[in-house]
Amino acid sequence: MISLKHYMVAGLTSLFVSFSHGQSVVGVLYSDMNLKLAMGDSGLIDEVFVRSGSIVKQGDALVRLDNTMHDLDVRRNKLIWEDTKEQDSLLTRRTIMREKYDVAQALYRESRSVSLDELDGLRLELVDIEGRLAQLIEQEKREELDYKISLQVRDRRVLRAPISGVITQVAQRTGEWAQVGEPIVGLVDVRELFIKLNVRDSLARQLSVGTPLPVSIENIPAQTGVVDYIAPVADAASGLVEIKIKLDNADGIMRPGVKVSVDLPSTDRAF
Repeated sequence: MISLKHYMVAGLTSLFVSFSHGQSVVGVLYSDMNLKLAMGDSGLIDEVFVRSGSIVKQGDALVRLDNTMHDLDVRRNKLIWEDTKEQDSLLTRRTIMREKYDVAQALYRESRSVSLDELDGLRLELVDIEGRLAQLIEQEKREELDYKISLQVRDRRVLRAPISGVITQVAQRTGEWAQVGEPIVGLVDVRELFIKLNVRDSLARQLSVGTPLPVSIENIPAQTGVVDYIAPVADAASGLVEIKIKLDNADGIMRPGVKVSVDLPSTDRAF
């Protein structure tokens, strides 16, 4: 005859077995960096350097607008900034005027052969030259800023990749008009992918940031993801907690948008 103790042991064993088994939750792979890029200025597209599927590095040129007028503006501002003829002339005049003033000052002290009015006139002229030189130095700084601003304005007419990744879309072509702020290039970074899941609070409490989890993807060897984020609050309507699982995709074997299965620990309890 089977004792009551035997039934209790068997029941507890089945509960512990149930707790040890995980449960599979289906999610979708997505890239955390899926960008829609737009121009910082409006204009006629002069050249498109990429197409869908192009692999680019951070800083690569993607689209360039016509820069004919802006190139001329940059050249003009550079010529103005580098023009130092007036400043060189004043420096020469200052050297000569200082020599004349020093001679006149010596003559005035030794023999009074130069009047005080003449000496003061030379001194005032030297002060005027010094003041004009100071103005030119400040003007040169403003001209340098104008030149750098024109460079920045021209650079804004070249759309560059803010990250390394793969081009997913090119919405406009050479000869079309690009509007400022209107997305024309799609760029995705597939090196790091995420799975976003919404799970019960009891299940979320079994996880912590850094917990490794098995991930199954059709026609791809099993992967291991790592819990990267657990929402500090649950959704008030559903009571579910959002978690994000990060997967390393440096080899590019996984494709964003496909469904995956994540093996999560069971929340069954013995009591």
